[in-house]
Amino acid sequence: PEEFGQFALCDVVGRPGGPGGAWQGEHLREVGDAERPLLLQELWKPKAGWSRRFEIRRRQDLDRDRD
Repeated sequence: PEEFGQFALCDVVGRPGGPGGAWQGEHLREVGDAERPLLLQELWKPKAGWSRRFEIRRRQDLDRDRD
């Protein structure tokens, strides 16, 4: 379907600190097609106090954030 290419898996690093202590992303990057998310998670750990999660984002939103 055409919608398939409209979304991207993103690796997001952040920490609590948003309104009400909500998790807030600080660094976001698109995961490449050849990358393996579970291997990324196992091999690379964020600094103490930070955490990572994977999020699905619309590509159009990523392009807008890059400008």
